Amino acid sequence: MHPVLFTLPNGFAIHVYGFLIAVGTVLAVGIASRWGVKDGLDKDLFTDIGFWAILAGVVGARAEYIRVNRHQFDSIQQMINVRDGGLVYYGALLAVLFTFGVIIWRKKLPPLKVLDVMAPMIPFGIMFGRMGCFFAGCCYGDHTDVAWAITFPPIEGIPAPSGIPLHPTQLYEVGYGALLFGGLFWMRQHKRFDGQLILSFLTVYPILRSINELFRGDPGRGWFWEDVLGQTVSNAQFISILVAIAAGTGWALLFKRTR
Repeated sequence: MHPVLFTLPNGFAIHVYGFLIAVGTVLAVGIASRWGVKDGLDKDLFTDIGFWAILAGVVGARAEYIRVNRHQFDSIQQMINVRDGGLVYYGALLAVLFTFGVIIWRKKLPPLKVLDVMAPMIPFGIMFGRMGCFFAGCCYGDHTDVAWAITFPPIEGIPAPSGIPLHPTQLYEVGYGALLFGGLFWMRQHKRFDGQLILSFLTVYPILRSINELFRGDPGRGWFWEDVLGQTVSNAQFISILVAIAAGTGWALLFKRTR
């Protein structure tokens, strides 16, 4: 593994993480556009959504990282310098969903239909993003002796400790991201009502993410109410609880409406 894909003649480094995010976004927008047309939506809708989702995702991911690790920053310049790393997936997800909501509201679109088209693309993007994390050496796992442990080499700029066998938590998320994408893709062919896909994702992902957190070893993820609870519940696990509650509420409202 290596964090830098190649370096331009002017010394500007193209990181594997950023490259994979770009590739995943382009593919996701392309697939969503085709699915949207099949569902009777405007062919250009998801291109517009994709553009704003990228901006919102970066801002949300960075904002959540700053919130959790605000002690690391002494200036605005440090806060906006995302090339040094420091992005939190849940911050991106919540910001993107909020942005989707605003776009759907302004364009007066059927919200659940649009969100169902995008739902499989979320774990699709997770696969690319976490593979990027693996190459960047971030979001790494705790020390372990399991047979599939990975050991990072001593490369400058890699936050993961070198020479120590670690849980490949990034690859765990790539794996269950692929399973979620496959499951939602299958469900899309058999869904019974609008909202089924997005609520299914928002129900299952928090569970898998919370389990994966048990094997994480990076301190930058932060802990919820650490002064009282100690390092018992990570920030991601706490957000997972809130997301699962929101999904449960959504299921209840849809069930009530369909009845």
